[in-house]
Amino acid sequence: MPMTRSSLSWSRSIPVRHHVDVLVVGGGPAGIAAALSAARFGASVLLVEQAGSLGGLGASGLVPGFCPMSDGRNVIVGGIGREVVDRLRAARGTGPDDGPDLWGWIPFNPESLKLLYDEMMSEAGVTLRLFTTLVDVLVEDGWVKAVIVAGREGPYAIGARNVVDATGDGLLAHLAGAACEIGDENGALQPPTLCAIFANVDWAAFKAFRQAGLPGNALQEAVERAIQAGVFTTPDRHHSGAWRTGVHLAGMNVGHVHGVNGAADASLTEGILRARRVVQENLAFYRTYIPGFEQAELAATGGLLGVRETRRVVADYMLTADDFVARRSFGDQIGRYNYPIDLHPVEATDEAYEAFLKEFRQDYRYDVGESYGIPLRSLIVRDLANVMVAGRCMGTDRKMQGSTRVMPCCFVTGQAAGTTSAMAAEKDAPPRTIDPTCVIQRLRQDDAYIPGPAGA
Repeated sequence: MPMTRSSLSWSRSIPVRHHVDVLVVGGGPAGIAAALSAARFGASVLLVEQAGSLGGLGASGLVPGFCPMSDGRNVIVGGIGREVVDRLRAARGTGPDDGPDLWGWIPFNPESLKLLYDEMMSEAGVTLRLFTTLVDVLVEDGWVKAVIVAGREGPYAIGARNVVDATGDGLLAHLAGAACEIGDENGALQPPTLCAIFANVDWAAFKAFRQAGLPGNALQEAVERAIQAGVFTTPDRHHSGAWRTGVHLAGMNVGHVHGVNGAADASLTEGILRARRVVQENLAFYRTYIPGFEQAELAATGGLLGVRETRRVVADYMLTADDFVARRSFGDQIGRYNYPIDLHPVEATDEAYEAFLKEFRQDYRYDVGESYGIPLRSLIVRDLANVMVAGRCMGTDRKMQGSTRVMPCCFVTGQAAGTTSAMAAEKDAPPRTIDPTCVIQRLRQDDAYIPGPAGA
């Protein structure tokens, strides 16, 4: 007879397969930077990732490029983030239009990115476990004692002095009982996008089309016409567009699926099913309305839905939109960043889109040379002794997450979390007891961009 009860308790003995100084859960850019920086410091490091490759949304999710890494005067994403781009360029892994002096939007080939991350992990001596899923966390008096994961051989435990939650969803901190925030005041979340690769694109024709539309936006005008013609099931005016990732390839970050909660299994499943249909609508739109895409073919869709927002872990300091507006510096800042606050509208209405444009283009955008500091305290989980958080789920308010969530900033926060965790493991102490000045000094040695005196 099938079980019909609504809950049950179960227990079993499982092996403890690893004991390490630093465990990193999540292999996106934040987790990659955390693992590399901790291993280069000398810690024993294990990185756990649920997919079959590192890189997160940039690899498995086919997000086609890095957001800006410069403030217009300085390359402000240094350290591991800059190393990744430099090595990708040396391997011809960025788009045909990229160049060594371009630090704005940087397209890349996802296969080149995967291979580079493999090489960097091997060089640093990081122990890697792919196809491995976080299951649970054992906590005693605020200390994470063991992390339970499951792979193809079944569940097992990992012991670690310090842990970095780089899951993007704050799942480890959540399972460990740490406070988290999610969405806006009504729980609404930014809509995700399923990125894709279109092949057989005539980029010369597309560029001529874009230039012919000046001073207007030819692509946006085409979107408006297609909406009026009923091409899209959802009349979504917010259209991010295409990136040139190969000679005849386009990385497509187009089409939202609204009303999806990326931290809920059923919603995430429904969202990616719906998103695959949205990709087909956009393929038809580009073939019909956009010169250069008449013969375009769909080569691939991401294996991950491009979730922009789920949990934000409550940290010792929550970075806020007020900090963004103030261009605030901090005595314990471990880096700086400058991407505008980019909150995609939670619904596809004209009013929501116009409000987005005002915020993104006017209210929360910097001039050349401006940036904000990221305090170390925003990476220290308030309710846990030996857990740090990095990447999209770091300690911010909702608006500020719209800036810190992107990949270059994830490199910055991941490198700081990994460095601090390794220092803490060396002293067998909680991360919050480590002097920020020592962290900043080490990060500077590793080419991080942290202007001004440490502790100022």
